Amino acid sequence: MPFRANSSATVHLSFEATPMIGSLSQEEIYDLLRNHYVGHIACADGDGPYVVPFTYFFDEPTKTIVGYTTEGRKANALRADPRVCINVTDVSNLSHWRSVVIEGRFEELGGMESVDAIRLLITKLKNRINAMGIDKVDSIADMTPNEAAGSKIIYRIH
Repeated sequence: MPFRANSSATVHLSFEATPMIGSLSQEEIYDLLRNHYVGHIACADGDGPYVVPFTYFFDEPTKTIVGYTTEGRKANALRADPRVCINVTDVSNLSHWRSVVIEGRFEELGGMESVDAIRLLITKLKNRINAMGIDKVDSIADMTPNEAAGSKIIYRIH
């Protein structure tokens, strides 16, 4: 596997009312990553740890995470120290949740790889968001606040 993933999940046994912490199988990890598009990415800069939400898609053939950002603190921190930690969580309620923690490395994409990745990211995100019925999106501009609508930095976590 290109990145190291740790997982935890709360599981109710049918005969107990107390939740138990357990582990997700590899397929459950991939399923959680496949079915979500927002996580948290942690990196470090000169000021210390920095954690922010980020939009991503799970590139199943390469078993990597693809995301985008704009110039700023996160991009500067990722370029300075490519080590990252990602968390994706699915919370049904306080007793029923699943979480995947990924430790990996940031790689900024360029050239055709960046073009291909952004096209795939837009397509995957549009399909996922529209399938959830939350919002209707047609382009990456619909996924980015106006003040952050500068040039996109496309990256891969592996």
